[in-house]
Amino acid sequence: MYREILVPVDNSAHSNWAVDRAIEWCRRSGGRITGNHVYAARLHDVRFRQLETGLPAQFQTTKEIKRQRKIHDKLIEKGLQLISDSFLDQTDRLCKEAGVPMNRQLLEGINYEEIIREANRGAGRLPSLIGFDPNIADKYDGGDKVRSDVKVTEDGRIVAEDEEQDEKLAGSSGRIYDLLVMGAHGIGKQEFSQLGGVVSRVLRQVEKDTLIVRNERPLAGGKWMVCVDGSAYGYKAMRVALDLAKEFDATLYVCSAFDVEYHHVVFGNIKDILSVAASKVFKFEEQEELHNNIIDKGLLKLCKANLKRAQIMAEEYPEVPIETQILVGKPFDCILRWVNEIEPSLLFLARHGSHRVNGTDMGSQADNLIRLADTNLLLIGTENVRPEDIPWIEEDGETGLEWAPQAEVRILRVPPFALGIARKAVEEFVLDNYGTGANGTYREDRPTTSNANGGPGSDGAVPDGEVPRAAVPPLDGNGLPMVTSDRLDEAITKLLPTHMQLIMGIGTAEELALAEVKADEAMKRTRVEGSDADPEPDVPMISVKCPVTGDVQMRERTAKDPIVWTVEARGRLDAVPLIARPLARNTVERFAREHGFWRVTTPVMDENKEAMIAADEFDMDTMLVMFKELQAKQLRAAAEGVDGLTPEMRRFIEEAKAQGVTRCPIRDVAEATDACPVDIKIATPEEARAAVEAFIDDGGDAE
Repeated sequence: MYREILVPVDNSAHSNWAVDRAIEWCRRSGGRITGNHVYAARLHDVRFRQLETGLPAQFQTTKEIKRQRKIHDKLIEKGLQLISDSFLDQTDRLCKEAGVPMNRQLLEGINYEEIIREANRGAGRLPSLIGFDPNIADKYDGGDKVRSDVKVTEDGRIVAEDEEQDEKLAGSSGRIYDLLVMGAHGIGKQEFSQLGGVVSRVLRQVEKDTLIVRNERPLAGGKWMVCVDGSAYGYKAMRVALDLAKEFDATLYVCSAFDVEYHHVVFGNIKDILSVAASKVFKFEEQEELHNNIIDKGLLKLCKANLKRAQIMAEEYPEVPIETQILVGKPFDCILRWVNEIEPSLLFLARHGSHRVNGTDMGSQADNLIRLADTNLLLIGTENVRPEDIPWIEEDGETGLEWAPQAEVRILRVPPFALGIARKAVEEFVLDNYGTGANGTYREDRPTTSNANGGPGSDGAVPDGEVPRAAVPPLDGNGLPMVTSDRLDEAITKLLPTHMQLIMGIGTAEELALAEVKADEAMKRTRVEGSDADPEPDVPMISVKCPVTGDVQMRERTAKDPIVWTVEARGRLDAVPLIARPLARNTVERFAREHGFWRVTTPVMDENKEAMIAADEFDMDTMLVMFKELQAKQLRAAAEGVDGLTPEMRRFIEEAKAQGVTRCPIRDVAEATDACPVDIKIATPEEARAAVEAFIDDGGDAE
């Protein structure tokens, strides 16, 4: 809660409302108000000097002009202090009625400059008071330094006094403020004014949280709105909103906005002015299609994640009612529309957003909203903003699907600004069409159990009594479908037009070599710890690193934690050709998870092999995919006149030849599967064996 509050006043309606809101705040926090008014005696001094040429002749002598300047300086400053004191009398009366303590404060200088200095560092220029009663001066900051009153001779003439500049100042308060409260307008408000001149300048440079008051509506028990955009600034605003909503019994409305129209406008604006040559360089149609199919969907997901983080924060405040809303459109515009619909009494807004550029004093959305939003607005400053305060959600810990090396290389053709969103779109496509219980067009490829009507539901849903369809191999270590090159082709076909598909086409020999590099990088993610001889701990532990702060802690392992490989097991895995090594690793890790192993040892690898042989299913889908990928790679390399075999693969082939193997056994398996009497993908080992025996018996009868 805010306890030290600075309130500049000028006796305008908005200023009085600002005092009311500050009092409402302090009554709940037990805080204190500093009532402030800034006057500019120096400005009047400059104006007086400009008007000196118009004085009567008897006042034009050098001696008289100096005398008049001295008289004017003190007389004008005395008058400004009396006016300022009267402004603060009104504030003091309201604070006393509410039982809120108040400090009086006068500052001398340019109004917005002094308010900024005082709010940020307590460094405003305190003037020494002129002729104030000690009982009154004691209530002012710097009131211990009082100058003599304006002196008058017996004949009624004002005495010109010589005063040093140091005598006119009383130092600074040095006070540290929590909050600045200002009316949105001053006494100069006009019909078409959006924001007062002083407050608009102050907001540019003040570092503290600032409440801009536009109406007399109280804060307690009202509807409050807060905007989040995924940045640390936005979540600081969310945290402040939750803390205060708890104290004021307010309902919190949380929104996150994204603009789907902006790039349409941009493309429409430039498509007719690009030359043919420029169009080829810009790839206009491809870029526009990429936005239409991928980026808009990605932005929607980002907004959902923003709100999910906000909801996680709100779980710490069960007494605060919260409603969330995704807004579509230019952020400030759709937020304004929602403000008009909800009519909140307070709008929380971060000074900057996720696209902050160094050197800027305020984000463009905040700039528009503080001028156009017709409600009280709390602008959250930049102090104590920490990236680690961004709430962690489950999606932050997701590593995504495993990518085959060739697919990994090809996706890099997507422009860097859209690469993350494009990867997510492809992974969603693969999950939709190849994942467990998928609802895509490839469901006939999955094992299933017929329902009472003899087949799956026609609407794509899983009928009653039907087992959810399993994911289609090749799978990663978590049992999720892998993003292979073929699946990437299918995703590209669905998501992008033909010309963009060509851009994402088959890679060159150089890119195929990169695929091996990617396979090597994929294997680097394999965790290797200990050896087969190490004893099994009673409680397996794992070290985890916070994705934001980098702190490392130990905790008990869960089923979702990554599998650990021993040194010996990893050594055996390294015997597999590099390009196929990630697939082999995923097969073993999937077996380990299914059987409750948290680490892979050589005995576990042996058990995996024996289990696959016993089930008469040596992960044939994985082997076939590996074979087809290697075969396609070799054919492409041969067409380009280069050697497509790695040293590891060539050594593997030579060893096979030395053992008398002249034909790849997987080729025979691939051909034999077409003539197999059962679909080994959906049949159990027992069903397959019975079907083969029946097939042999039928063949014997025919002979």
